[in-house]
Amino acid sequence: MSSLVTASDERAQVNYMIHCQGCHLPDAVGFAGRVPRMNNFAGYFLHSREGREFLIRVPGVSTSSLADGEIAELINWLLVTYSTPQLPANFEPFTEPEVARLRTDPEGDPEATRRTILEQIAAEIPSLAQQLAGENGGT
Repeated sequence: MSSLVTASDERAQVNYMIHCQGCHLPDAVGFAGRVPRMNNFAGYFLHSREGREFLIRVPGVSTSSLADGEIAELINWLLVTYSTPQLPANFEPFTEPEVARLRTDPEGDPEATRRTILEQIAAEIPSLAQQLAGENGGT
């Protein structure tokens, strides 16, 4: 995870400000009980195939006006900027073709799917299980 800032990083940050921070806030902390936080959390989703897919299939991403490559760039930037400690050691950045494939199948019940995915991942990651228990099963 390089500390070099690239043009794509700057574009991703601007896209975050335009398309995401209105709900998830400038520091990606969300609103408890209403808008999920991504800061120190989103990387957990990459510990399962379903979780990885969910990050793209969630309606705010899958129905975004951004192009597939811009979404890949934005999600990768967000994960590295706000959730590096939670990423798996074998983290693979999202690709444009992957985003194109996944966003054609938007998630119909994001809250239930999110809860199920996190429960499955938490069974294998104690730090996530502790966070979920401390927040009464949700973030």
